[in-house]
Amino acid sequence: STSRVTSSSNASSTSSSTSTLVNDRLTFARDVYEHNTRTMLAVMNDVCKGRDATSLALDPVIANGLVRTCGVAGLKRAGVKTFYALEPGGEIPDTDESDGVVFMCRPQLDVMKTIAEHVKGLRDVRERALRARAAAVSKASKAASSLLTRVTSSRGRGGDEANDEASVEVKPLPKMTVVCVPRVEEMCKDALRDFHVLEYVELVACDVNLIPFEPDLLTLEYPEAYAEVVTEDYEASVYYVASALHKLQRDITGLAHVVKGKGDIAHKCAQLMLEMRKGGQIDEPEHVEPGVDGDSLVDMIVLLDRDVDMVTPLCTQLTYEGLIDEILGVEKGAVAIPQRAFDDGDVKAGYDDDQPIDVYVRARAHKAGKIAMRPKLNNTDALFHEIRDMNFGRACNVIRDKSTAIKEDYAAIKGGKVEDQHVSEIGGFVKKIKANIGGAGLDLHATLAKYLIDCTKKIWFQNRLECERLCVEGQELNKVMDFIEVMIYRGDEAVPCLRMICLACICFGGLPTKMYEKTFSDLFNAFGMQICLKLLALEHAGLFVDKEQAKTKARGFSSVRKPLKLVADDVDGSEAPKDITFAYSSSGYAPLSCRLVEGATRGPWRSVAPNNTGEDVLKTLPGQLFEYTQTFDDYGFAVNTKASYREFDKRRAKSAPLDGRDELWPKPTVLVFFIGGVTHAEIACLRHLAQTKHCGCNFVIASTKVFNGDTLIDTCGEDVERLQRREREV
Repeated sequence: STSRVTSSSNASSTSSSTSTLVNDRLTFARDVYEHNTRTMLAVMNDVCKGRDATSLALDPVIANGLVRTCGVAGLKRAGVKTFYALEPGGEIPDTDESDGVVFMCRPQLDVMKTIAEHVKGLRDVRERALRARAAAVSKASKAASSLLTRVTSSRGRGGDEANDEASVEVKPLPKMTVVCVPRVEEMCKDALRDFHVLEYVELVACDVNLIPFEPDLLTLEYPEAYAEVVTEDYEASVYYVASALHKLQRDITGLAHVVKGKGDIAHKCAQLMLEMRKGGQIDEPEHVEPGVDGDSLVDMIVLLDRDVDMVTPLCTQLTYEGLIDEILGVEKGAVAIPQRAFDDGDVKAGYDDDQPIDVYVRARAHKAGKIAMRPKLNNTDALFHEIRDMNFGRACNVIRDKSTAIKEDYAAIKGGKVEDQHVSEIGGFVKKIKANIGGAGLDLHATLAKYLIDCTKKIWFQNRLECERLCVEGQELNKVMDFIEVMIYRGDEAVPCLRMICLACICFGGLPTKMYEKTFSDLFNAFGMQICLKLLALEHAGLFVDKEQAKTKARGFSSVRKPLKLVADDVDGSEAPKDITFAYSSSGYAPLSCRLVEGATRGPWRSVAPNNTGEDVLKTLPGQLFEYTQTFDDYGFAVNTKASYREFDKRRAKSAPLDGRDELWPKPTVLVFFIGGVTHAEIACLRHLAQTKHCGCNFVIASTKVFNGDTLIDTCGEDVERLQRREREV
């Protein structure tokens, strides 16, 4: 049986100890960070051992998370001297003097092809040097065989130069290692063998799974997870999610009492977690259950397939951080702010008039022209931390109020005499200025907000929000399709058009046959035959279908709209909204995924809908519905039993504040895992729910990737740019 590691503090500990315990339950992401750091540095120290200098080529998809894990300084201490991006077509330069090269990447076939290009490039450089040296040796030997050449060489310099070239030593091929995160797959070995480079490299696993980006946000950095499942029927993400959750419970948090979820992939993950628990009792370390009286740091795990709720990512996010991601795009924790945002006058939201438009079947967050700066957006910026999860309109009010307050303080300081002012008044103003300098700064956020406001005032943006409102309400399909037709023929890019089409198909249960055929014809005429690859993938995923095709994979959105109260009659625009509709204020839409999580914390699934009809309502959504308790049988073997919420409800009742005071006992923690990706707006909604009294629990969000609707559609199927690149490679 599994031993239980209890906390050293007992039930009669002081309130300060309890407060520390509350913080520990909320910030176990720190333990994940430290665990990942130790793992990654151990691998790098082992790989770099015995080498004078090592070059590290990082997969751009996971580079930000891995560098965030141990830092550039930590990698340099491990022996890394030079950093490169592991990208197609790129090569490690000839001038690189490293005697070791490490490729750190995900175990993906396209990445293996890129690694093969780099390995062949290094091999070809050495072969060219060997051929040059062989030619020099041959030239020197021929010169030495001639008596005249020997006489000449004794008087001149020609022979010396030939001998010098022949004596040049060719450095051996650097030792190359492929570090796969989190594991080495057989298909990677097979791919490298097919590319004839396996003999030159060594494959090593780096067991880093979930990467903390915020204290309450963990990601696998696996952007293709959804597309692989729904368009390719490739379910590798099932293993990665199950393995990440299994190791999180085994090494850090302890065993979660309740596991529940919705979706076929989520159900497979839950089953695989049980198999891993059974196998772990044989050949893995024992589980630990830290916390108060041996309780786990996570009380409940909720697994949700992205395919269960595809409406939410396809709608436009209207939180401050979400709107930044929609219009400018947040990549690697930073936003690219265009120079035009700092120029006077209105912003031209769209394409440059003086540049030709290249219509590619891919997502571009915004064609903004020259980039002025790329500031980081995270909680180290105090102002961004305050407004990131607010509705955009409310966030603008906060920025305006802070700007006005600083201007008034400055006017008061400037208007008075220095000798008449108290030192504390001047010091207080200086502190405000210093606070403004920290992070991105108030001025930058004010400029960014103005740029976003100018974009949202454009008629195309307003029409887009109106169509989304009609879709979630299930009204006026003809009006929605008329707007989509205008989008297609006015020169919009393919991905935003496909995004709106998919939203209409889901909300209205597919398109009528004639409307479906006309839409297909319009897309083909506007974007050419390349769009067929996208449409084929979306059709396979059930996102672009007619009424008949939709019956084979019912989305059920119209069936749950009313029971789960997904559309509010009026949006709460107050400073402290009571409902999660603030994230999609234009349509009054409450994210289906967040409604499911909110209902999951109340108890069994039947309590999600009125009159305990939750199970019947949720059956209309795609995928299986499940809930159970993780425990051990009488013989100490891992089993799943009928879900029991007694311990969860007991902790929630114990943490409830009395007489308006702060809670003295930690609230239950719910780990919500979005398999396929999560949006910034959904994260904001869950953070808002955690602050409400009726919820009574804290949320830690985990996902395969944080994305928006454009990037989601972009990963489904091929696009013309990737095809053109492959043609050039061939």
